[in-house]
Amino acid sequence: EAAKMDALEFSLVNVSDLYNDYAGPLNLFDICLCILATCNHNEADSIHKLWKSIICEEVLPCHTSSESAMEFLGKLKQGSMLEEETIVHGAGNGGDALPKFENGEWIPRLRNRVAALGKELFGKGADYTFPLDLIVRELEGLRQVYDSTREEGHVSLLWPAQTMLDVDVSFYALFESYDSLQQVENAAIGGVDIATQLPWISSMSELLEMWVTAALSSYGSSSMIGLNSLYGNGQGNDASSQLTRGINTGGLLQRIRGYRSALEGLSGRNTATAALVNERLAKIDETIRKEFIQL
Repeated sequence: EAAKMDALEFSLVNVSDLYNDYAGPLNLFDICLCILATCNHNEADSIHKLWKSIICEEVLPCHTSSESAMEFLGKLKQGSMLEEETIVHGAGNGGDALPKFENGEWIPRLRNRVAALGKELFGKGADYTFPLDLIVRELEGLRQVYDSTREEGHVSLLWPAQTMLDVDVSFYALFESYDSLQQVENAAIGGVDIATQLPWISSMSELLEMWVTAALSSYGSSSMIGLNSLYGNGQGNDASSQLTRGINTGGLLQRIRGYRSALEGLSGRNTATAALVNERLAKIDETIRKEFIQL
């Protein structure tokens, strides 16, 4: 590896050799994606493998006391270039020498790396190198499984969505991604299941709250709690136009009603949480009707 890097100091290589002989073998995943973007090379399988590798590289190796985290992380590394990375259950068997997943120290590193790379790739004419659905699914999956390892009732901030917004993904596109993913998750389990559907609907309610708050900030009004200072007027105006589009052509209010109906049909030990999410959606619906729909 050192010899390869030394060779680059004294010679020019074509982009194909740079990718296949250097960036790829040296696991320079970010550079690989930048090369694909520069060359307008849309190879979905390779792009997905590279993104999964980037995410895994910031989280693994690690140890965890959670069975659900073990299962999720095991699936996460499948299809990446880091399938051999270590995940240890418990502190035994050498696990105590590895970072603990539950500490969450990987979250800011992962956010910063995804945001920095996303700004290099997204909106530059090669958005296929920034597969939104894949990235949202994996980041949100990490967030949900991380929250499940914390004290009961603990919910972290919606950092996957905020990371995408930092990349300049629009609220509208991000909402569509979350909506499509929660439908896929529900279809995969063959119907309504509170353990899998509730976290996704809860995340979507948080995203909708962020969206409405950003839209309201464009004219200095916000009835949503604690978020109205996060967005400047420029982003607020853009969020407002996106929200109007969602209302007029995207069936936004109908979809909110659908989420609420799904919550009312859920059963199980998390019905209290479902009721709180339903209440949040009701407030979002009320605010949209009051502030954005002309009577």
